[in-house]
Amino acid sequence: MHKFKGYLRNTLLLGILTTLPVVITYFFLSFIFKKVTGFLIPLIDFVTLKLGITLTVFAKQTLSLIVLIILLFIVGIIAKNYFGKKIIDFFEYLLVKIPLVRGIYSSIRQVVETFQVSGGTSFKKVVLLEYPMQKKYSIGFVTKETSEFFNNKINDESYNIFVPTTPNPTSGFILIVPKSEVIELDITVDEGVRFVISAGLISPEAAEKLQTGTSQ
Repeated sequence: MHKFKGYLRNTLLLGILTTLPVVITYFFLSFIFKKVTGFLIPLIDFVTLKLGITLTVFAKQTLSLIVLIILLFIVGIIAKNYFGKKIIDFFEYLLVKIPLVRGIYSSIRQVVETFQVSGGTSFKKVVLLEYPMQKKYSIGFVTKETSEFFNNKINDESYNIFVPTTPNPTSGFILIVPKSEVIELDITVDEGVRFVISAGLISPEAAEKLQTGTSQ
């Protein structure tokens, strides 16, 4: 009887662990879908009310997503055009004149431009460094070699390293660390990002096994 209870417990736990990634992925995508499509729904409600049309919530969200994609495509076409760029530059000029908006917009704009460099990522390599204290290691991403300005200040050649937070790797800290104090990892940036997002649950070896379809 004891073995049977253990079998039931272990089987149930295995079922939970097997379906958990699918469930989390579903809820994450569902959350993003609702957030992305939500701000256009009031406009769709207004139009459908005027036309006397009744739509389900899912239909409204789907229509909102389609409209959003079309709008983004149009903005992309405008951004490629010379006169379109001038219009966008004018609106950016107006935004940076607003005190509160200026700081937020400028920061986000710089981040976007940074990630547009070198095919979408500015990270060069994945490293380990002793942070926030000795014998406690954090994973970081080298963005570039530190400029001579900072190297001269600390009398050592260094890296600019972005240390992300978990599970949101878009926020974190910029550290200037001497190269001699950095442990370079033989993994890709994608593997490093997966490790951060999963809060350390998906190690580089586990990620490789998932991709090849082999069991751990």
